Amino acid sequence: MGPGKIIYADSGDGIGFAIFLFIGGLAMFYQGLQKMRRDRLIANMPTSKVRSMAMGLVELYGHIKAHEETMIAPFSGKECVYCRLSVGEWRGTGKRRHLKIHRQREKGVLFNLEDDTGKVLIDARGADLTNLKRDISIELHGSGEMTDRLQTYCEKHNIEWKSAIGNRAMEFQETFIEPGEDLYVMGTAQPSPNSGRSKKHIGHEKIMVGYAKGQRMFYISDKSEKEILHRSAYKSGFMVFGGIGLSALGLFMILVQFK
Repeated sequence: MGPGKIIYADSGDGIGFAIFLFIGGLAMFYQGLQKMRRDRLIANMPTSKVRSMAMGLVELYGHIKAHEETMIAPFSGKECVYCRLSVGEWRGTGKRRHLKIHRQREKGVLFNLEDDTGKVLIDARGADLTNLKRDISIELHGSGEMTDRLQTYCEKHNIEWKSAIGNRAMEFQETFIEPGEDLYVMGTAQPSPNSGRSKKHIGHEKIMVGYAKGQRMFYISDKSEKEILHRSAYKSGFMVFGGIGLSALGLFMILVQFK
């Protein structure tokens, strides 16, 4: 009876790991295909000039300038036009270690993207920022130093960061967009909410580029199109072929369990 139980437990662990590999590989493969689809769209869509862009999905590259106001990023204190942040706490140990998110927020103000032909309003809320590297990531463990800004933010939003023996294992992440930098944007050109729904291209003051319901592509990066495609090609290829390999290994292990 005793040896039987041990064999059963080992078998269960093996099949569980095999299923994990199989499903994880499929997810990795799917994400790689999605990245390839995005890269193909970026490569095939010509970069528009602000003056000549049409309504609908557009690709733009220009210089960020404040429109009416800016804001201050809570963690870094940087002047910005958009900020996305999260506060999490690492809990558990070993395989059970996981990140519990206490708070996730994004906030932005309209800003101008300017090229040599004109300027257009951008609303960055809801964008894919995976290739935007103007960010900070801070992890605190035990006796790590808590900055005044982080402490003020936690106290304001009732987030516990102290424990009986020191600081909790906290993680703070912040991504922001600063005025004065160059930016790549692929999003939907649409009437600005304050435009009276006008579709006239009068200096593009009445047009905004941003997220649109039903349009899955809204991508912002601080890299040029060439840099985006160069960096992404290796990653998406690795995800597709790596996903196939993991799924195949997981499937093989599942079949072995039932022999």
